[in-house]
Amino acid sequence: MSKKTYWKDIWKSIGSSKGRFLSIMLLMMLGAFAFVGLKVTTPDMQRSATAYLDQQTTMDLTVIGSMGLGDADQKELSAIKNSQIDFGQMADVTIKDSGDAIRIFSEPNQISQVKLVKGKLPKTRKEIALVSTLQDDYKLGDSFNISQTDEGILKEESFTITAFVNSPEILSTTNLGTSTAGDGNLVAYAVTVADAFDSDVPTLARIRYNDLQGLSSFDADYKDALRDKQDQLDKLLEDNPKERLAEIKADPQDEIDSNQAKLDEGRQELSDNQKQLNEAKKTLSVQTDSLSQLPQEQAQMAQAQIKEAQADLEKKQADLDKAKAELEQQAKDLAEAQADLDSLSEPSYSSYTRETLPGGNGYEVYDSGSESVAQIGNLFPVVLYLVAALVTFTTMTRFVDEERNNSAILKALGYSNRDVIRKFVIYGLIASFTGTILGILAGHYLLPPVIADIMTKDTTLPKTQYDFFWSYSVIALLLALVAAVLPAYLIARRELSEKAAQLLLPKPPVKGSKILLERFRLLWDKMNFTQKVTARNIFRYKQRMLMTIFGVAGSVALLFAGLGIQSSLSQVVDNQFGRLTPYDMMVVEDKDASKDEQESLAKTLQGSAISDQQTISFANLSAVVPNESQHQAVSVLVSDRSDFGDFIHLYETSTGDKVSIPKNGVLLSQKLASFYQVDKGDKITLEDADGKAFKTRVAGVIEMNAGHYVIMSQQVYQKDFKNLEVSPAHLVNLKSSSSQKVKDQARELLTLPAVAAIAQNSSLVDTVNSVVASLSGAMTILTIVAILLAIVILYNLTNINVAERIRELSTIKVLGFYNKEVTMYIYRETIILSIIGILVGLGSGVFLHKIIMGMIGGNDILFGTQVDWLVYAAPVTVVVVILVVLGWLVNHILKTVDMLEALKSVD
Repeated sequence: MSKKTYWKDIWKSIGSSKGRFLSIMLLMMLGAFAFVGLKVTTPDMQRSATAYLDQQTTMDLTVIGSMGLGDADQKELSAIKNSQIDFGQMADVTIKDSGDAIRIFSEPNQISQVKLVKGKLPKTRKEIALVSTLQDDYKLGDSFNISQTDEGILKEESFTITAFVNSPEILSTTNLGTSTAGDGNLVAYAVTVADAFDSDVPTLARIRYNDLQGLSSFDADYKDALRDKQDQLDKLLEDNPKERLAEIKADPQDEIDSNQAKLDEGRQELSDNQKQLNEAKKTLSVQTDSLSQLPQEQAQMAQAQIKEAQADLEKKQADLDKAKAELEQQAKDLAEAQADLDSLSEPSYSSYTRETLPGGNGYEVYDSGSESVAQIGNLFPVVLYLVAALVTFTTMTRFVDEERNNSAILKALGYSNRDVIRKFVIYGLIASFTGTILGILAGHYLLPPVIADIMTKDTTLPKTQYDFFWSYSVIALLLALVAAVLPAYLIARRELSEKAAQLLLPKPPVKGSKILLERFRLLWDKMNFTQKVTARNIFRYKQRMLMTIFGVAGSVALLFAGLGIQSSLSQVVDNQFGRLTPYDMMVVEDKDASKDEQESLAKTLQGSAISDQQTISFANLSAVVPNESQHQAVSVLVSDRSDFGDFIHLYETSTGDKVSIPKNGVLLSQKLASFYQVDKGDKITLEDADGKAFKTRVAGVIEMNAGHYVIMSQQVYQKDFKNLEVSPAHLVNLKSSSSQKVKDQARELLTLPAVAAIAQNSSLVDTVNSVVASLSGAMTILTIVAILLAIVILYNLTNINVAERIRELSTIKVLGFYNKEVTMYIYRETIILSIIGILVGLGSGVFLHKIIMGMIGGNDILFGTQVDWLVYAAPVTVVVVILVVLGWLVNHILKTVDMLEALKSVD
């Protein structure tokens, strides 16, 4: 036989087993598609985002001073080695008439340069560039009007729009973070020239480190290095509040001292004048007493002169009294000014990363979303590949068995074992590599764009660039070799150990043996013939039995995990903001507010729009968490009650029971407890970014899906956290919780001087929804892949079952079995094994789902594991539908098979 004939035989083998070839190809394609797609999506997204951030020279850290950055601050920050620094201005104002909050920045110089979308950047203080998301509402050349408080630092309140831009510091288009203006939620931002700000003191400083350039913003190396630099920066700024306060007080104190000196001079001069006046009054009194000694005419003349002198003295006394009153008022004013100056608190200095910067929510969502996809990619395709490889192994085993006679002929014609083995290796190679290459291409250029487009839909990031990753491609090809080529080689080599004459004979059927069920005579004797045959055949073909069970179980597990993840994600918002923290807003007081300002706030909180409110103490603790590259924002809630009423519900994670605020120890939210690896009864030390340490005991771990919480009683606060500065706060529920009502009430409250900030659940809802939407999109695709896998697996195993037992089926048909009976003779086994596979798959799916849910989420987002009943029903329904369709197909095939030819195939 020539080489041409040899290759013709190979192509004939492929052509005569198209179903098997396509099955292997599809299995490998699905495995490669899921594996490569999930593995490359995250680096594609992160590389593209990093390239954009580097192009815009985005800051690494930003420092914001509550009272600006003075000369000493600027000098100290400018001296940071191996870095670049830009100082800038920032102001939160409202858009006139709408009342929506907008943040206006001074145009950056070198760091965090804005991306010009349309128009030209502002050149004068009357020009402004708006964020590109406002293009539908405004046009170039339009007037843009704002409103600001009396303390506002913008020189103009009307601007001409010259451009639309995007800032690399604020990526999200839907959740821009909180604001001190409007209703507390930032809706847009803008850029103008530095001269538009009526202040010589910058508000913020952007820092970019030379040794961090070239690192991805999302890599652990970057985050670890950045944490070290942030710790160094925080340490550098430790003494700045005291120095800045002294700097702020210097000029006003000099003015007060100067005025006090003038006041003292005025008082002294007034005192001297009063003395002179008193002397004059005394002299005049003596003259009046001496009038009696003068002649009458002379006395009358003197009396007239004395009256004139008295009138003059009285006028001078009135002038002195007036001057004295004025001096007393000045003294009172000076005393008040001194008191106000003395009451000034030290300013705060806060350092922010790209994620924690006000408005940096987009970074957190993008980072957590892409990392969650990477985590899913570490497990989901592994299970998928394992199932696909097991079925492929079975398929190739069956192919070698079917080609037994052809192998014998090739061997008899003089071909070596190596030549014959090569035939099966080539078959497996072509089938698996064709599928794998298609999966690799689809994994690189089909799945990542779908996921990336979903994740970047609500951001200002440019379109993701898609690279080809040879490393993952080579791994996928190696997996294909292991799954399809290696079994072909091993099985063929084992078969070819026999002589050609033996290979020409059919392979002896699998030997039957007594099964365990036969030992239970009461049950066995009651079974009919077909039931006994089914039971024995299930255990007779153990490999096929295991492959069917594992194949169905794997498909069901993947389907359950995919659907379960979507279900769990969809329930997060309702669970967190409907069940755990259903309050409408939290109003944080300015701790330096006057008594009158506090009373005004209290009156507003008793208004007709508010149904209920509870006063607590609140602090935002920037915690240094072990093994985490970024400081975590922790909400510390302190109450003098046993619970938070209808505002916050506390449920212990271990039992699900509702708990009260403990008298000893604190309650930790679940994600925060996992970071510290502590549980109920353990000791914990919380350390903030300023180095303050708070030691306490964990009284319980509570459910929280979004945010980190530490909850305690007043007694615990006084005992363990008294050095933590807290502010009065109010948990508020409105009579109408509609979005517009909440915004209106928040806008009214923020106009009050006593209100420092308002935290609404709506911003957190937007953040969680963004992460949920991005992951749900990815899981939809993977669910479809799991369904396709189930179809291919069940079709393949059913096809193998029919092919292996065609002579057996022909025999029973010749004996008089009807078509449906013949179909059920073999298909009953598939149904029973599929049911077992479904049960195993559901159990495995629950386990797989819990593992994946524990892996995904952000630093402060914890997804639950609750699922709808449909998650259990859907995989079962999918498998049942596939079995019904395949049952019809098997019945059709068995009707058309020539049974006599099948029986003569051995001869």
